Amino acid sequence: MRIFLQCVLIAVLTTTATLCIYFFHPNRPPLYFDPARLAEGEVELDEVLKWVGKGEVVWIDARPGAKYAEGHVEGAFLLNEREDFNALLLPIYAELANRADLPFVVYCGSDLCAASARVADLLRDRVGIAEVFVLKGGSKILRDAGMLP
Repeated sequence: MRIFLQCVLIAVLTTTATLCIYFFHPNRPPLYFDPARLAEGEVELDEVLKWVGKGEVVWIDARPGAKYAEGHVEGAFLLNEREDFNALLLPIYAELANRADLPFVVYCGSDLCAASARVADLLRDRVGIAEVFVLKGGSKILRDAGMLP
């Protein structure tokens, strides 16, 4: 019985310490998943459309080449990891580098697609683009807005 009480005491003290640290930490994350909350580096279509109205946005399609061939946002470049990223980047590298001062928006097949985040990281690392954003909602949002067939 004594070992059981010691285990319970340890569990209570650990839980109390954990909750105290969580509630007093200045950068604590939420305790729940909020689907409306944007992840770091994500942007919503409404914000992108404001950028389009002010100037120009560089669209990057991170879907497979076959989906890109079926239809894409007007002026979008094809860059993805499934196919050879470097081979896709080489012919358009100069054009992307010349537009490096504009915001780049990467989209892929769905909200759960991680390809757009990986392509955004590659654009930051290999091309040196500072402003690269991932479109929240992916191609579904673009299709609903009539920007994608």
